[in-house]
Amino acid sequence: MRGVASVLIAGGLGCAVWAGVANHARFAQAEPRVVTPIPAYAPVLVDAPVESDLDRRARLNARLQTMIKDGKGVRLTDAPPPSHRRVDARRPTPARAVAATTRAEPSSSFVPPPVNPGARPSVRRAGYTPPRLDLKTPPRVPDNDVECLTQAIYYEARNESEAGQAAVAEVVLNRSRHRAYPKRVCEVVYQRNSRTCQFTFTCDGSIGRGAVNPVAWARAERIAREVYEGRSAQLPKNSVNYHANYVRPSWGQRLARVRQIGAHIFYGAPLNGGTNPGAYEPPPPVQARPLFERNEALDQAYARLTAQMASNDTPAAAAGS
Repeated sequence: MRGVASVLIAGGLGCAVWAGVANHARFAQAEPRVVTPIPAYAPVLVDAPVESDLDRRARLNARLQTMIKDGKGVRLTDAPPPSHRRVDARRPTPARAVAATTRAEPSSSFVPPPVNPGARPSVRRAGYTPPRLDLKTPPRVPDNDVECLTQAIYYEARNESEAGQAAVAEVVLNRSRHRAYPKRVCEVVYQRNSRTCQFTFTCDGSIGRGAVNPVAWARAERIAREVYEGRSAQLPKNSVNYHANYVRPSWGQRLARVRQIGAHIFYGAPLNGGTNPGAYEPPPPVQARPLFERNEALDQAYARLTAQMASNDTPAAAAGS
């Protein structure tokens, strides 16, 4: 029985294998294989030859020669030799800078002070040296307030910025509006007494010591007109004092410090209700003396008084008493 079963199993497996092979052959004949053609534009990978550096240089040289021959390129030349003087294109030369500044500033309306051969030379020493003041020679005071303001700006702050120059002019105008100073701008600028002058340049020989820079003078006049017309307001109205940062005056401790512009320190109202140390002090008023007039009534009264006194001094009057 076992032998018969083995034979039957083996036969069944053989029949199954034969049926599968027959079906595969039949489907293969019924459905032909579809092969997708390769397009004609598809790139074909071909091993390209490797180009050496020498060949690449020769090819580039031939291309450049062709461009030069056709007029499409220029031949390279050596660079010019470097100059010994280094010139920065971004910084203008002094001549160009002066010309540009001259074109920017309007022409001056006032003639600058001429050079005075007898002016005292400036003192050039390390640190600060108080200048020698000439308080005996009367100065030549201009008639125009803007010209006096221009002089104050030029001789006091011509090396400062425009803001610093305008601040100096504002101090002058504030003084002319203050009750403790003269009313006219020129009187404020040239104010002096027997010991000192309010603005040092008016009595230390600065005017006429050297030739005036026309550009700086024109700039000072422009700023003076702007401040005089009220187009600049950097300081309060009570700012009537300032000094350079290289000096330490004692009165600076009694005033409220407003601000510093450049090399100048500006002050405002006095501290703790004190008095302004730079204020103009008018001379004390002259006391009126009594006037005596001689007339006839006074002479008669004096004669009667004298006669009465003489009668009282006689011996008879003394005995009767």
